[in-house]
Amino acid sequence: MCVLAVTAAAPAAIASPLEQDRAQARALAAEVTQFDARIDAAVLRYAKATRALGVVRRAIHQNRERQRLTRYELGVAQTALSTRAVALYKHGDVDPIDVVFGADDFGDIVAQITMAQRVHESDSEMVQSIAETSQELADAATALTADFGTAKRLVAERRGEYANIREQLGQRRALLAGVRAEIRALVNQKMSAHADPRPTIDPPDEPAGGNGQWWPLIQQAAGANGVSARGMYRLMMIESDGSATLVGPGGYWGLFQYAPTTWKGSWNPYRSASITDGAAQIRATALALRLGYGPAWWANTYPMAF
Repeated sequence: MCVLAVTAAAPAAIASPLEQDRAQARALAAEVTQFDARIDAAVLRYAKATRALGVVRRAIHQNRERQRLTRYELGVAQTALSTRAVALYKHGDVDPIDVVFGADDFGDIVAQITMAQRVHESDSEMVQSIAETSQELADAATALTADFGTAKRLVAERRGEYANIREQLGQRRALLAGVRAEIRALVNQKMSAHADPRPTIDPPDEPAGGNGQWWPLIQQAAGANGVSARGMYRLMMIESDGSATLVGPGGYWGLFQYAPTTWKGSWNPYRSASITDGAAQIRATALALRLGYGPAWWANTYPMAF
Protein backbone atom coordinates (compact mmCIF):
# COMPACT_ATOMS: atom_id res chain seq x y z
CA MET A 1 0.00 0.00 0.00
CA CYS A 2 2.79 2.34 0.80
CA VAL A 3 4.52 1.68 -2.54
CA LEU A 4 1.24 2.20 -4.44
CA ALA A 5 0.67 5.50 -2.70
CA VAL A 6 4.08 6.74 -3.73
CA THR A 7 3.51 5.56 -7.31
CA ALA A 8 0.11 7.23 -7.54
CA ALA A 9 1.42 10.47 -6.17
CA ALA A 10 4.26 10.67 -8.68
CA PRO A 11 2.21 11.98 -11.66
CA ALA A 12 0.65 14.65 -9.47
CA ALA A 13 4.08 15.71 -8.29
CA ILE A 14 5.25 15.87 -11.92
CA ALA A 15 2.13 17.66 -13.09
CA SER A 16 2.44 20.36 -10.49
CA PRO A 17 5.80 21.83 -11.62
CA LEU A 18 4.75 21.28 -15.25
CA GLU A 19 1.57 23.29 -14.77
CA GLN A 20 3.52 25.90 -12.87
CA ASP A 21 5.98 26.20 -15.76
CA ARG A 22 3.13 26.40 -18.24
CA ALA A 23 1.47 29.16 -16.23
CA GLN A 24 4.78 31.01 -16.02
CA ALA A 25 5.28 30.58 -19.78
CA ARG A 26 1.81 31.96 -20.49
CA ALA A 27 2.50 34.96 -18.26
CA LEU A 28 5.87 35.59 -19.91
CA ALA A 29 4.33 35.25 -23.37
CA ALA A 30 1.71 37.84 -22.42
CA GLU A 31 4.49 40.15 -21.20
CA VAL A 32 6.38 39.67 -24.47
CA THR A 33 3.26 40.69 -26.39
CA GLN A 34 2.86 43.75 -24.16
CA PHE A 35 6.49 44.74 -24.69
CA ASP A 36 6.00 44.40 -28.44
CA ALA A 37 3.12 46.88 -28.19
CA ARG A 38 5.27 49.19 -26.07
CA ILE A 39 7.98 49.07 -28.71
CA ASP A 40 5.42 50.09 -31.33
CA ALA A 41 4.46 53.09 -29.20
CA ALA A 42 8.12 53.95 -28.50
CA VAL A 43 8.93 53.85 -32.22
CA LEU A 44 6.04 56.22 -32.92
CA ARG A 45 7.23 58.63 -30.23
CA TYR A 46 10.78 58.49 -31.60
CA ALA A 47 9.52 59.14 -35.15
CA LYS A 48 7.47 62.11 -33.91
CA ALA A 49 10.45 63.56 -32.07
CA THR A 50 12.65 63.08 -35.14
CA ARG A 51 10.14 64.88 -37.34
CA ALA A 52 9.97 67.76 -34.83
CA LEU A 53 13.77 67.98 -34.92
CA GLY A 54 13.62 68.11 -38.71
CA VAL A 55 11.15 70.99 -38.59
CA VAL A 56 13.45 72.97 -36.31
CA ARG A 57 16.45 72.21 -38.54
CA ARG A 58 14.58 73.52 -41.59
CA ALA A 59 13.52 76.64 -39.67
CA ILE A 60 17.14 77.28 -38.65
CA HIS A 61 18.26 76.88 -42.26
CA GLN A 62 15.59 79.31 -43.49
CA ASN A 63 16.51 81.80 -40.76
CA ARG A 64 20.18 81.64 -41.73
CA GLU A 65 19.29 82.25 -45.38
CA ARG A 66 17.15 85.25 -44.42
CA GLN A 67 19.96 86.58 -42.20
CA ARG A 68 22.44 86.38 -45.08
CA LEU A 69 20.02 88.19 -47.40
CA THR A 70 19.24 90.85 -44.79
CA ARG A 71 22.91 91.47 -44.06
CA TYR A 72 23.51 91.88 -47.78
CA GLU A 73 20.58 94.31 -48.12
CA LEU A 74 21.79 96.25 -45.11
CA GLY A 75 25.26 96.54 -46.62
CA VAL A 76 23.86 97.70 -49.96
CA ALA A 77 21.62 100.28 -48.27
CA GLN A 78 24.43 101.61 -46.12
CA THR A 79 26.76 101.82 -49.13
CA ALA A 80 24.09 103.61 -51.17
CA LEU A 81 23.46 106.05 -48.32
CA SER A 82 27.17 106.77 -47.95
CA THR A 83 27.61 107.24 -51.71
CA ARG A 84 24.67 109.61 -51.89
CA ALA A 85 25.91 111.61 -48.92
CA VAL A 86 29.34 112.00 -50.55
CA ALA A 87 27.75 113.05 -53.83
CA LEU A 88 25.55 115.64 -52.16
CA TYR A 89 28.52 116.98 -50.25
CA LYS A 90 30.73 117.24 -53.38
CA HIS A 91 28.08 118.91 -55.52
CA GLY A 92 26.71 121.02 -52.72
CA ASP A 93 23.15 119.97 -53.52
CA VAL A 94 22.18 120.37 -49.93
CA ASP A 95 23.38 123.98 -49.77
CA PRO A 96 20.29 126.24 -49.49
CA ILE A 97 22.16 129.10 -51.25
CA ASP A 98 22.75 126.95 -54.33
CA VAL A 99 19.18 125.82 -54.25
CA VAL A 100 17.95 129.40 -54.15
CA PHE A 101 20.15 130.66 -57.02
CA GLY A 102 19.63 127.56 -59.11
CA ALA A 103 15.86 127.52 -58.78
CA ASP A 104 13.51 129.07 -61.30
CA ASP A 105 10.98 130.18 -58.74
CA PHE A 106 10.00 129.83 -55.11
CA GLY A 107 8.01 126.65 -55.79
CA ASP A 108 11.09 125.06 -57.33
CA ILE A 109 13.10 125.96 -54.22
CA VAL A 110 10.55 124.29 -51.94
CA ALA A 111 10.34 121.26 -54.21
CA GLN A 112 14.13 120.72 -54.29
CA ILE A 113 14.57 121.14 -50.56
CA THR A 114 11.61 118.84 -49.83
CA MET A 115 12.93 116.21 -52.24
CA ALA A 116 16.39 116.27 -50.64
CA GLN A 117 14.85 115.85 -47.19
CA ARG A 118 12.64 113.00 -48.35
CA VAL A 119 15.52 111.17 -50.03
CA HIS A 120 17.60 111.46 -46.87
CA GLU A 121 14.70 110.38 -44.65
CA SER A 122 13.82 107.48 -46.97
CA ASP A 123 17.40 106.21 -46.98
CA SER A 124 17.66 106.47 -43.22
CA GLU A 125 14.32 104.69 -42.70
CA MET A 126 15.34 101.92 -45.08
CA VAL A 127 18.61 101.33 -43.27
CA GLN A 128 16.84 101.40 -39.91
CA SER A 129 14.16 98.96 -41.12
CA ILE A 130 16.72 96.50 -42.43
CA ALA A 131 18.75 96.79 -39.24
CA GLU A 132 15.64 96.06 -37.16
CA THR A 133 14.84 93.05 -39.34
CA SER A 134 18.40 91.82 -38.88
CA GLN A 135 18.03 92.08 -35.10
CA GLU A 136 14.69 90.24 -35.22
CA LEU A 137 16.28 87.43 -37.20
CA ALA A 138 19.16 87.27 -34.74
CA ASP A 139 16.68 86.96 -31.86
CA ALA A 140 14.81 84.26 -33.80
CA ALA A 141 18.08 82.41 -34.34
CA THR A 142 18.72 82.40 -30.60
CA ALA A 143 15.25 80.99 -29.95
CA LEU A 144 15.64 78.39 -32.68
CA THR A 145 18.97 77.28 -31.24
CA ALA A 146 17.26 76.66 -27.91
CA ASP A 147 14.43 74.79 -29.66
CA PHE A 148 16.97 72.70 -31.53
CA GLY A 149 18.65 71.71 -28.29
CA THR A 150 15.30 70.73 -26.78
CA ALA A 151 14.26 68.72 -29.85
CA LYS A 152 17.63 66.98 -30.03
CA ARG A 153 17.45 66.08 -26.36
CA LEU A 154 13.94 64.71 -26.85
CA VAL A 155 15.13 62.49 -29.71
CA ALA A 156 17.92 61.15 -27.51
CA GLU A 157 15.45 60.45 -24.70
CA ARG A 158 13.12 58.61 -27.08
CA ARG A 159 16.00 56.55 -28.41
CA GLY A 160 17.01 55.68 -24.86
CA GLU A 161 13.43 54.74 -24.01
CA TYR A 162 13.32 52.46 -27.04
CA ALA A 163 16.64 50.81 -26.12
CA ASN A 164 15.44 50.23 -22.55
CA ILE A 165 12.23 48.54 -23.72
CA ARG A 166 14.22 46.42 -26.18
CA GLU A 167 16.51 45.31 -23.37
CA GLN A 168 13.56 44.35 -21.15
CA LEU A 169 11.95 42.50 -24.05
CA GLY A 170 15.16 40.53 -24.59
CA GLN A 171 15.23 39.57 -20.92
CA ARG A 172 11.61 38.37 -21.03
CA ARG A 173 12.24 36.36 -24.18
CA ALA A 174 15.28 34.73 -22.59
CA LEU A 175 13.21 33.79 -19.54
CA LEU A 176 10.45 32.46 -21.77
CA ALA A 177 12.94 30.37 -23.75
CA GLY A 178 14.30 28.92 -20.50
CA VAL A 179 10.84 28.04 -19.20
CA ARG A 180 9.91 26.42 -22.51
CA ALA A 181 13.10 24.36 -22.43
CA GLU A 182 12.25 23.24 -18.90
CA ILE A 183 8.72 22.31 -19.99
CA ARG A 184 10.03 20.27 -22.89
CA ALA A 185 12.43 18.45 -20.58
CA LEU A 186 9.64 17.58 -18.14
CA VAL A 187 7.35 16.46 -20.93
CA ASN A 188 10.02 14.31 -22.58
CA GLN A 189 10.62 12.60 -19.27
CA LYS A 190 7.14 12.06 -17.91
CA MET A 191 4.39 13.05 -20.39
CA SER A 192 3.21 11.67 -23.72
CA ALA A 193 5.24 12.51 -26.79
CA HIS A 194 2.37 14.11 -28.73
CA ALA A 195 1.66 16.85 -26.23
CA ASP A 196 2.72 20.37 -27.29
CA PRO A 197 3.60 22.27 -24.14
CA ARG A 198 4.72 25.44 -25.86
CA PRO A 199 2.48 28.41 -25.15
CA THR A 200 1.34 30.22 -28.27
CA ILE A 201 1.36 33.94 -28.88
CA ASP A 202 -1.51 35.04 -31.06
CA PRO A 203 -0.59 37.13 -34.10
CA PRO A 204 -0.68 40.78 -33.09
CA ASP A 205 -3.60 42.95 -33.96
CA GLU A 206 -2.98 46.18 -35.78
CA PRO A 207 -0.17 48.01 -33.96
CA ALA A 208 -1.19 51.04 -31.99
CA GLY A 209 -0.69 54.37 -33.67
CA GLY A 210 -3.05 54.45 -36.63
CA ASN A 211 -2.68 53.92 -40.37
CA GLY A 212 -4.67 50.70 -40.22
CA GLN A 213 -5.27 50.87 -43.96
CA TRP A 214 -1.74 49.53 -44.55
CA TRP A 215 -1.63 46.84 -41.85
CA PRO A 216 -3.46 44.05 -43.77
CA LEU A 217 -1.28 44.65 -46.84
CA ILE A 218 1.86 44.63 -44.70
CA GLN A 219 0.82 41.36 -43.06
CA GLN A 220 0.14 39.78 -46.45
CA ALA A 221 3.38 40.98 -48.09
CA ALA A 222 5.50 40.16 -45.05
CA GLY A 223 4.01 36.68 -44.79
CA ALA A 224 4.61 36.02 -48.49
CA ASN A 225 8.27 37.00 -48.12
CA GLY A 226 8.97 35.55 -44.70
CA VAL A 227 9.79 38.83 -42.99
CA SER A 228 8.43 40.50 -39.86
CA ALA A 229 5.15 42.32 -40.45
CA ARG A 230 5.52 44.29 -37.25
CA GLY A 231 9.06 45.27 -38.20
CA MET A 232 7.82 46.47 -41.61
CA TYR A 233 5.08 48.47 -39.92
CA ARG A 234 7.57 50.12 -37.59
CA LEU A 235 9.89 50.91 -40.49
CA MET A 236 7.01 52.55 -42.36
CA MET A 237 5.97 54.63 -39.37
CA ILE A 238 9.52 55.86 -38.75
CA GLU A 239 10.10 56.70 -42.42
CA SER A 240 6.80 58.35 -43.36
CA ASP A 241 4.24 58.05 -40.55
CA GLY A 242 2.13 56.10 -43.02
CA SER A 243 1.92 58.85 -45.67
CA ALA A 244 2.19 57.37 -49.17
CA THR A 245 2.65 60.80 -50.76
CA LEU A 246 5.31 62.15 -48.39
CA VAL A 247 8.37 63.69 -50.04
CA GLY A 248 11.16 63.70 -47.47
CA PRO A 249 14.50 65.53 -47.28
CA GLY A 250 16.83 64.56 -50.10
CA GLY A 251 14.00 63.74 -52.50
CA TYR A 252 12.86 60.42 -51.01
CA TRP A 253 9.27 59.35 -51.65
CA GLY A 254 6.42 57.36 -50.19
CA LEU A 255 5.76 55.02 -47.30
CA PHE A 256 9.31 53.69 -47.12
CA GLN A 257 11.07 56.76 -48.60
CA TYR A 258 12.60 55.44 -51.82
CA ALA A 259 14.86 57.45 -54.10
CA PRO A 260 13.32 57.44 -57.61
CA THR A 261 16.45 55.76 -59.02
CA THR A 262 16.21 52.96 -56.46
CA TRP A 263 12.51 52.50 -57.09
CA LYS A 264 13.10 52.14 -60.85
CA GLY A 265 15.86 49.56 -60.33
CA SER A 266 15.68 46.14 -61.99
CA TRP A 267 15.38 44.47 -58.58
CA ASN A 268 11.85 45.91 -58.22
CA PRO A 269 9.08 44.05 -60.08
CA TYR A 270 6.65 46.82 -59.04
CA ARG A 271 8.70 49.67 -60.54
CA SER A 272 6.05 50.37 -63.21
CA ALA A 273 3.71 51.53 -60.43
CA SER A 274 3.90 55.08 -59.12
CA ILE A 275 6.45 55.64 -56.37
CA THR A 276 3.56 57.04 -54.28
CA ASP A 277 1.53 53.82 -54.68
CA GLY A 278 1.43 52.61 -51.08
CA ALA A 279 0.48 49.00 -51.89
CA ALA A 280 3.31 48.74 -54.44
CA GLN A 281 5.83 50.14 -51.96
CA ILE A 282 4.70 47.63 -49.31
CA ARG A 283 5.14 44.67 -51.66
CA ALA A 284 8.45 45.99 -52.97
CA THR A 285 9.77 46.62 -49.45
CA ALA A 286 8.84 43.11 -48.28
CA LEU A 287 10.82 41.77 -51.24
CA ALA A 288 13.75 44.12 -50.53
CA LEU A 289 13.85 42.92 -46.92
CA ARG A 290 13.78 39.30 -48.04
CA LEU A 291 16.67 40.04 -50.42
CA GLY A 292 18.66 41.46 -47.50
CA TYR A 293 18.70 45.13 -48.55
CA GLY A 294 17.18 46.38 -45.29
CA PRO A 295 20.31 47.26 -43.25
CA ALA A 296 21.93 49.06 -46.19
CA TRP A 297 18.93 50.93 -47.63
CA TRP A 298 17.46 51.97 -44.28
CA ALA A 299 20.70 52.17 -42.33
CA ASN A 300 19.40 54.61 -39.70
CA THR A 301 15.89 53.23 -39.23
CA TYR A 302 16.18 49.49 -39.86
CA PRO A 303 17.78 48.76 -36.46
CA MET A 304 14.93 50.66 -34.77
CA ALA A 305 12.25 48.73 -36.63
CA PHE A 306 13.70 45.24 -36.42
